[in-house]
Amino acid sequence: MSEEILTVPVAAKAYKTWLVHGNEYLSFPDIDPQDAGLGSVNVLHMGALSLLEFTGKGGKALLAPYCKINGQDVPLKKMIWSSRFFWLPVFSGQAGVLAVRGKIFAPPGHRGAVYLLEVRNAGGEPLTAEAGFKVCCAGVSRRIFRTVPVGRCRMEWDEWTKSLVLLAGREVPLAALALSLEGGRPWCCTVTAGKTAEARGGMTVELAPGESFTLPLYLAVNIEGSGAATTTVDLRRRGAQVLLAATEGWLAARVLPLQRFRALANRNLFFNYFFALGRTVDTDQLAAVTSRSPRYYVSAAFWGRDCLLWSFPGVLLADRKTARELLLTVFSRHLERAGEHAHYINGVLLYPGFELDQLAAYFLALKIYLQQTGDISLLRENTMEDGLVTAAGKLLAARDRETGLYATFLDPSDDQPSYPFLVYDNALAERALSFLAGLQENGLTFPQRMTLMAGDLRAAILRHGVVDGPFGPMFAWAVNGKGNYELYDNPPGSLQLLPHYGFCTKDDLVFLNTVRWIHSRHNPFFAAGRNISGAASRHASNPWPLHAVNDLLALNLGQEKFFRRAVMDSGYFCETVEPVNGRASTGQAFASGAGFLAFALWHTLGREMKAGGE
Repeated sequence: MSEEILTVPVAAKAYKTWLVHGNEYLSFPDIDPQDAGLGSVNVLHMGALSLLEFTGKGGKALLAPYCKINGQDVPLKKMIWSSRFFWLPVFSGQAGVLAVRGKIFAPPGHRGAVYLLEVRNAGGEPLTAEAGFKVCCAGVSRRIFRTVPVGRCRMEWDEWTKSLVLLAGREVPLAALALSLEGGRPWCCTVTAGKTAEARGGMTVELAPGESFTLPLYLAVNIEGSGAATTTVDLRRRGAQVLLAATEGWLAARVLPLQRFRALANRNLFFNYFFALGRTVDTDQLAAVTSRSPRYYVSAAFWGRDCLLWSFPGVLLADRKTARELLLTVFSRHLERAGEHAHYINGVLLYPGFELDQLAAYFLALKIYLQQTGDISLLRENTMEDGLVTAAGKLLAARDRETGLYATFLDPSDDQPSYPFLVYDNALAERALSFLAGLQENGLTFPQRMTLMAGDLRAAILRHGVVDGPFGPMFAWAVNGKGNYELYDNPPGSLQLLPHYGFCTKDDLVFLNTVRWIHSRHNPFFAAGRNISGAASRHASNPWPLHAVNDLLALNLGQEKFFRRAVMDSGYFCETVEPVNGRASTGQAFASGAGFLAFALWHTLGREMKAGGE
């Protein structure tokens, strides 16, 4: 290789706390805890192959609550936040003598959400209270890795449905966001010289001391204005309290009953479910992405590794029906380019470069699904039966006849390796072949005998991939099959995971020596800090939460200290953290990785509960 080309992330210059919420259809990726404003609202759009974002401007949120006392604006202060069932944001604050409470919730299965305000006169005198919402829409953007403006946001009042409609697209509609207040109250709309659409809508009530009122705002998304506006009518007909009960019931049924790290596990379980998956506003199809948050530097695209190795185990924990649909979706839409670096959400190649671990991920996700559900009917689906044969052919095409190893062009952090044969990747390929061997024995037809292929690959890994290390024989990271090798480890695809995937046991001497090397001074990318310790890589030099997940699934040498000390991204998963304060350094809002964290905590700590008779 004449030149090493790394696509490294840019570290954040400043850290800010954000809250997130959403459902399958719309996302709130930047809820500001200071003023309870929604910085933006986004939807997945298959036709645009991206996220479409309705955004505010100049520091103004797209949507924010406001309060007035006797006609004078009073800012919200002393904000205290919590979450219902680890996902539904709830706040309390003060606006002068008004006590203000709020809930933001997006009911699963609905193309909308509710922002519920409750205002109480906590003073000793009667007053005129007004509460409502301000809208500031500067425009609409599309997002794949980076944000590109699409155009201005048109704002219309729809008298028929009593809703304020924000529109993206002119001659051909792209998406629409509609806002409707309880009782169909009107909005006051203006358009500034800078073409920013602004509006304000609320409710004014005379309040005696101790009296209160409640104001729900219904938000809905659709392809165009009529669909969004009529969806707010449907939400209003159901009512805020019914929708709230449905949302909380859905979440309560899926909460992981852990005794330790319960909040961390469930926060990331739901973050993964709603931000690494979504339904497209224009086709209603399921789409898997790295993240629906624009704060993640490669958001709104499909990675096989992210979806199938990291996100999928978390999706399976949350909802088996959705996990089944996800597998069928991935095998039908993304199989043509399976193993290639990154795809658009419709399966078209976005970023070329073959990655062996990403191809093996198709088989390993199916394997864990079958193990957890016993749903062998999935294998009788034409999509799966034909897809497995196609994917097996792609896997066998990566085999090097001379060494018996399987080659990759990029490593698990999407960078070029020093040698073409990665031991971690080959171990995953061996696990995939062993899985296919079991399917072949039960009637599925593949072009070659998979049991033999798996055995040959295992032998090749042990022959070429076990080398002398400072603590004895250990697994190399990369080899060329001719005696050259590299000692290294990479958190997105760590050698620590070999027992987790079943390649070896946790007491295997070669594995133990490998883990010891990863955690030692011999590993130049392991940071043994006083506060936050963990492995990094050439791709990003600060400690990776993925390393702590790998460690948890391997021998748990860190004893979960990382997750006690690291803030990450306001409690949500991120790519790397600052070693001193544990705050997100790169890869904020890493939704697909959040699924792997939730799975690892449940897989490890849930077993402890069962062993203890809990």
